[in-house]
Amino acid sequence: MTDPFQLARLLADANAKPTGGADLNHYQGEVISWDESSGLNAVLVNGAPISNMRVLQSGIGVTYQPGDAVMVEKRMSQWYILGKVAAPGAGAANQIASALVAAAQSTASTSYTDLATVGPAVTVYIGSSARCLVTVSATISSLANAQTATQQWIGGNASFAVSGASAISPSSDFYVGGENWYATQTVPVGFYLGGSRTTLLTAARGLVPGFNTFTMKYAALSANPGATFYDRNITVIPF
Repeated sequence: MTDPFQLARLLADANAKPTGGADLNHYQGEVISWDESSGLNAVLVNGAPISNMRVLQSGIGVTYQPGDAVMVEKRMSQWYILGKVAAPGAGAANQIASALVAAAQSTASTSYTDLATVGPAVTVYIGSSARCLVTVSATISSLANAQTATQQWIGGNASFAVSGASAISPSSDFYVGGENWYATQTVPVGFYLGGSRTTLLTAARGLVPGFNTFTMKYAALSANPGATFYDRNITVIPF
């Protein structure tokens, strides 16, 4: 039988305000405030707000949101934020994801669409920071049409859409493109170009915490002759 007095002592110890100069103690705290530029912070530990803890640096960048659960260490009189606490299935992995489609496929659509092989696509969990880096790359080619009677751009753009927790459409704000201008008096020629682009996607652009799927999309600048895309790759880095 559990000793009720022992249980009461354990509960009292767990809820006690952190005081004194014990050599080493660990707690789970809750972020009250965090300044993204300076790292100035306040964390609630056992009901007591602690200001401006030191922060363990790891990964691409460190950021916290009010309400984040964090592991806290107290060594003598110094406090440290060790990192976020997240459950499996709710951001514990915080993984980097990447996918590739090598096949050369074409489109004549001048609005963003899928190719015969959809994607590539990756699904990642976006945490409370609501930000990630997205890199898209592709090789793009187009053949000019000698029958065309008007000046035009030829080529194409590769971008991405986000579905799941977020709903973000492909945009000229984040794309990799290949293009060539030709006039009626010149001999039209095609081109072959490889490129990549990295975008910082944040809540300001509509990114919402939760499971998000990032899918590459494609558009031709001209329906005739259209555009062909090779070696399509997308990489997403939540942080």
